[in-house]
Amino acid sequence: MAGAAVLTCAVLSVAGCGSAGGPSAAPRSSVPAVPAQAVAIGRCGSVSDADIARATGLTGVQQVAANPMRCSWDAGTGADYAVIFQWFRGVSLPDRRGQVTLGTPSTVQVAGRPGMLWSGAKACEIAVASGGNDFIDWILTGSGLEPARPQGCSDLEQLAADTLAKVG
Repeated sequence: MAGAAVLTCAVLSVAGCGSAGGPSAAPRSSVPAVPAQAVAIGRCGSVSDADIARATGLTGVQQVAANPMRCSWDAGTGADYAVIFQWFRGVSLPDRRGQVTLGTPSTVQVAGRPGMLWSGAKACEIAVASGGNDFIDWILTGSGLEPARPQGCSDLEQLAADTLAKVG
């Protein structure tokens, strides 16, 4: 991919050269630049089922869905909780502020990076800048009659810190 970007830049540079008195070159298309500070997040936030269980205290955690941008785990043994990881590419962290409806977001710092934390009666969510115009998002949610997990938000801060530590 880096080779394609270099080739594109070289072609655009040559296309911009022409005779001094001739017609101007056709307008150049803008190629979005990839910010240098962008990082690659591993699949599922680079965490395992055991990492999820250790951070949340939930037992019998099993991954039930996975793709490069979103993964989810359900807790076994009758627990009514799910953990979700999402990686948002090309979306600013402030844009996320207006999309979450769990309550008023709190500003947090995780591994030296800015983030936002939301909590509600049955859910908690944390979004943390991961570099460039990207951020990671961890959600812990319950859907039944079980009471909210008071430590849920700190669980998510630990998962976000683990993810960011693995990408440097």
